[in-house]
Amino acid sequence: MSFSYRVKKFLDIVSEEEIEKIHEATLEILNDVGLVIMDRYSLQLLEDAGCNVDFDKQIVRFSPELVENSIKKCPSDFVMHARNPKYDLNFNPQTVYFGGCGGMNIYDSATGEVKKGTTKEAKDAVILCDALDNIARTTPGVGFLYDVPKEIVMETLVAISLKYSEKITTVYSMGKSAEWGIRMAEACGEDILVGVSSASPLGWDKSQIDILKFAVKEGLPLNLQSQASPGAVAPATLAGSLVVMNAEVLGLTVLIELLRPNTPVMYSCFSMPIDMRSGSTAGGAVEFGMLTAISAQIARYYKMTSLIYQPQTDSKVPDEQAGYEKALQWALSAMSGINCICGAGIIDGQNLWSKEQLLIDAEIAGMVGRLIEGITITDETLAMDLIKEVGHFPAHYLGKSHTRRYWKSEQFIPVLSVRGFFDEWFKNGSKTAIDNARERAEEILKNYEPVPLPSESEKELDKILKMAAKSYGISE
Repeated sequence: MSFSYRVKKFLDIVSEEEIEKIHEATLEILNDVGLVIMDRYSLQLLEDAGCNVDFDKQIVRFSPELVENSIKKCPSDFVMHARNPKYDLNFNPQTVYFGGCGGMNIYDSATGEVKKGTTKEAKDAVILCDALDNIARTTPGVGFLYDVPKEIVMETLVAISLKYSEKITTVYSMGKSAEWGIRMAEACGEDILVGVSSASPLGWDKSQIDILKFAVKEGLPLNLQSQASPGAVAPATLAGSLVVMNAEVLGLTVLIELLRPNTPVMYSCFSMPIDMRSGSTAGGAVEFGMLTAISAQIARYYKMTSLIYQPQTDSKVPDEQAGYEKALQWALSAMSGINCICGAGIIDGQNLWSKEQLLIDAEIAGMVGRLIEGITITDETLAMDLIKEVGHFPAHYLGKSHTRRYWKSEQFIPVLSVRGFFDEWFKNGSKTAIDNARERAEEILKNYEPVPLPSESEKELDKILKMAAKSYGISE
């Protein structure tokens, strides 16, 4: 499996003319309706830049010229530096990375139980991500730990990710945890993904803007995530939801480029539909995949990079539903050119994390990666001389050097998928892909040794974590 993949030909869900319509509609909404920006400093900065600002209502209206000039300042290429340079993320229009994502609790497929996460489960999740070749962004798996003080859960999760993986991780955009997480990443000599989420419709909360300002000051890229859910906090039509999403992202891009010109912005769609029959989220909906695919197309139109926290599934277990819902979203997202697709390991929306699902998702991602890289057409791969040499039936290609040279690079070789003959499979225990995933996860956790942090970096990380705890009134 590869660490990164390149899209040979992008999948476009809508036409170029329709993207232009979305853009023009977005500019009109930003000019006529504007965004709520819940931060006094930002309001003043935007007014100084020529925006129409209502300080009482905290509403900012943006001129089309300012929006378009700000978009042009966003780099289309940038690098995020990992502790180990071989895991650097080189973002550019054609490169796709796959990453893990976390849920609130753990699903144990061996027992069928839902378990509360602890530091052990978080460490195991990070180690699995570190060991999997094509997982480029690590995750601690769970969003809450029940064996540490609740005030420092987020900081502890970042510390675990930094200690047990050389790959890029994410800081949680909650309160001061983002600032502590950024400081810990700096102590370990690596960049960290920082995301902020909109207050849809057409708003940005002060807490998220505070995180944004700190990240920009530290010179980090920003992942702007719109939560314009169709029919709930955005129009029920996908086109209308796209306009709300686009307005939220572009409006905040203006603020970012005013704070620090040429800051990289990652476009992120989290416009998850809801099931109107029950009111529950519909993370596995094909429409979610469609919105994500179009967000990639919009990001490419603006020459921005993109990141998402999916594929998701509404299934409660790693089963057939999880397979088809997630595989479709993996494929749509990658073929459309989302640069970082972080959804490995999650089920039941983002409520549960499963180590088996993580490994299954990594296998799906490998298949999708093979798909997007396409077929290489050269004189060597066309094999004209070989075809002429071998000729007709009953001749074959099995013993040819050309076959030995190319079959491994031409075919994706699965680790977990069940292949071979039925009798052999039955004799060996009739194991399913989930069984294979469980065994593979246990093997990794037993034998894999992550590269430890340098001692000085680990001491500094622990020191910062203690400082964070002290700031919340927690003594040793």
